[in-house]
Amino acid sequence: MKKSFIVTIVFLLIMGISLFTACNGSDKKSGKTGLEKRVSTYHNAVYVGANENFNVSFVTGEAEKIIVIDGEVGEMTPFATLTVTPLSSSLFNNTYTYLLQGETGERSGNLAKDVIGASFSAEVADTKAIGKIVSVKVIAEGIMESEISLTNKAEGALSWREILSVAERELAEVIRAESDTGNLNREIYIKLVNALADADQPYYYYVSFIKSSSDYWALLLDPVTGEVISKKI
Repeated sequence: MKKSFIVTIVFLLIMGISLFTACNGSDKKSGKTGLEKRVSTYHNAVYVGANENFNVSFVTGEAEKIIVIDGEVGEMTPFATLTVTPLSSSLFNNTYTYLLQGETGERSGNLAKDVIGASFSAEVADTKAIGKIVSVKVIAEGIMESEISLTNKAEGALSWREILSVAERELAEVIRAESDTGNLNREIYIKLVNALADADQPYYYYVSFIKSSSDYWALLLDPVTGEVISKKI
């Protein structure tokens, strides 16, 4: 895996979007400890699927309520984002709704066309109540219905907390050097990503310690073993 891969990931994220003495305490409200309090975005589920009409992803986790790449962690909020990308230009101009099916229930709503990119998306509320996600039906009323099975790429992988521990060990030297004054002024992104946006291609954990859009450390990690695939410091 070449370093150019990790640079591409960083660009897409920015556009889309015991060593730490200052962080040893526990945040009672969130239950986060240590470096966990510096995490401003993490994924805990990444469902993906595709058919002849659409690519689909459904990603859940937590992120800053107002995303600002400034090295600081703002107010955090859970998210559950459904994204549907048409695979032909003939499907771009329809109005779509969705039916997200879980093992114990379902959620439905409208899909809004994204301002940037040729995709449609929606924030889905209270998804924990419907259990493991099984499929999504994309509906253009009176025109078509397209049902797509979904697979969670985070299933069987290390959790975001476990991956953070791997990153902490791997970056111990630079973290110690920068935080010797008692503070680490970086926010941390932990995302399960696929650079090719293709469900059949491998997924990796991308972990970045960000001070600004031009000052960051980044790791690409195997999601199951935690092995370092690529690193930028």
